Amino acid sequence: MKHYITDKNILKHCRATQCKAVYIAKLISPFIPVDMVVVSAGALLHDIERTKTQDITHGVVGGLILLEEGCTLKVIRVVERHVLGGFTAREASLIGLPSRSFLPETWEEKIVCVADKLGLYHWDGIDALSQWVPKVQKRVSRLQQRYGEGEPYKASMQRVVQHTKSLIWKIVESSD
Repeated sequence: MKHYITDKNILKHCRATQCKAVYIAKLISPFIPVDMVVVSAGALLHDIERTKTQDITHGVVGGLILLEEGCTLKVIRVVERHVLGGFTAREASLIGLPSRSFLPETWEEKIVCVADKLGLYHWDGIDALSQWVPKVQKRVSRLQQRYGEGEPYKASMQRVVQHTKSLIWKIVESSD
């Protein structure tokens, strides 16, 4: 990892995302089977290509690096599908990605996608479920400044808010 991630801020962000993802996975795992190794590795490696690739393709390029390194397909999919809130095959082709789905499907993929949006480096309020959606919405508004509010970015950013709500719902529903 250190061979690929040379920027200290990106490394700090990846480690923070890993901590948040593992925390979320621990909250949900008593009720839904979650592969903690996939969550931890996927979160740590999610921005492996961010040092060189600063655009929407960093998830796909990161997945290719991990494929060459012999990483498992489950971790590769986490890395490929964490960008914004994911993209359908049609949306992917519109923005220059391979024409296949990049939508987070598994709980591991959704957890890392959401953990990535809960702040760049750390967030002390992660234990307050009521703050997750506002925090993600705040991050989405910053991402809209970068990518714009048009399609397919708008739909993708709405998805990450929905992923956040579905995680909260599962945690709350299961703890009742």
